[in-house]
Amino acid sequence: MIAHLTVFLALILLAAPASAQAPDDIDALRARSLSLVNKDRRAEGLGRLELEDTLNQAALAHARDMLERGYFSHTSPEGGTVLDRYRKAGGGDGRVVRENISRCTGCREQPDTSAVDDMHKGWMNSPGHRANILAEGLNGYGFAVVQDSRGNRYGVETFAGPGAPRGEVPGGKVEAIGPQAQTELAAAIINGERSGSSRVSADARLRGHLEAKLAAVDPAAVGLSQIRLHDDLPPGLDWRDYQVLYGECGGCGAEPTNSDVYFFVGKWSESRRSRAILKDGSLGNIGFVIAADGQGRKIAVLLLAGQ
Repeated sequence: MIAHLTVFLALILLAAPASAQAPDDIDALRARSLSLVNKDRRAEGLGRLELEDTLNQAALAHARDMLERGYFSHTSPEGGTVLDRYRKAGGGDGRVVRENISRCTGCREQPDTSAVDDMHKGWMNSPGHRANILAEGLNGYGFAVVQDSRGNRYGVETFAGPGAPRGEVPGGKVEAIGPQAQTELAAAIINGERSGSSRVSADARLRGHLEAKLAAVDPAAVGLSQIRLHDDLPPGLDWRDYQVLYGECGGCGAEPTNSDVYFFVGKWSESRRSRAILKDGSLGNIGFVIAADGQGRKIAVLLLAGQ
């Protein structure tokens, strides 16, 4: 019987297999798979990945589930995704999570390093799987392979990391920036949409107020509704009116960057209500701060005020 290796994404229904078993030397196979991934990432100038228990568990759970229930898909029959599996294994929110899957039928021998090599070669020859292996913003890796007595084999590799910033910097490069530069850049973007004398100016007092508020919360755990800015604006200022805009993203990089400013302001501009606030000429002072948890989640808060 000839063994067939499959690494595409479509759903394939199989006859119900026998119980799935992971190889006794799974740790060695994981190390081999990781070395192959890191070798190809290094060739592209990308950072190396490290094995993580949660990702190993998520990969093993999915490999076993596919084999035992006879399906081949990134989505379980109940609709579960790789992110769901990662969370169930103990992973947190905020990180970007990716997954590659492989199936082999009629495999007579138990999976060994040559089988891992074949899986990796198949994934690298597939554009979608290759993109997962060579994605930016990853730092964690998991791998599992299981096989039953009938020669049905499933392999899964999982990836996770903070991801990469989503916004684009017109005519420039992505750079990490602090709160002062974030506020000044946000003001410049908004002024590009305003007209005449209705320009907005970066205000250090408003920026400091936001910095203090965001420093007191955990970006990985807090919800936007828990960030209270309305009760204690900077004292000694006769604010006639003010408006607050909130935003958040996951899997969008480890630290605040100039591209994040473009991303959040751009998203607000897509909403009629938020766009009206950004263009309100009576609001001439701005504070803008992004808080990041280092794992991929970011919270952005913009405060516009008028006197």
